[in-house]
Amino acid sequence: MNRRLITIIDYERLLALKELALLTTETSENVRKLYTELMHAHMLKPGYISENAITMNSRILLRELHTGRQIDLTITYPRDSNAMERRVSVFSEIGTALLGKLVGDRVSWKIKDREAHFEILEVLYQPEAVGHFNL
Repeated sequence: MNRRLITIIDYERLLALKELALLTTETSENVRKLYTELMHAHMLKPGYISENAITMNSRILLRELHTGRQIDLTITYPRDSNAMERRVSVFSEIGTALLGKLVGDRVSWKIKDREAHFEILEVLYQPEAVGHFNL
C-alpha cells in the first residue's frame, strides 16, 4: 500500500480537530482510522504536493468499478459537509478512504450493506494546485 500524501497545513488542521472529533463524531472508528493513516503519511509543504493528490477541499471524479458510474465529490472539514452538494466530511468513511490518495488509486468503503470499490479518475480542483493555501 502506498503512503498517503498530505500537506503540513492539512495535517495540522486535522490534528487540531482530533479530540473534538473523537468526542462528537458518531463515526469515531473512521476518525481513529484517519489519524492512524495520517501518522504514516508523507507530509509536504502545500506548494510541493502533487496536483494528482487528494487534499482537503479537493473536488474529485471517481468511477465505481462494479457499475462504471461516475461521481464527483469534494472532501471537506466536518463543518462544511453537505450531502446535497456532494461535500463529504473527511471524518466519514468516504473521506477517510480518499484523503491523501492519488489519481489512479483504488479505494473502497461500505455503502449501505455492501462494499463499493472506486477508482480515482481525476482531481478536478485542488486548492494547492492554484495557490489557495488557506481554505
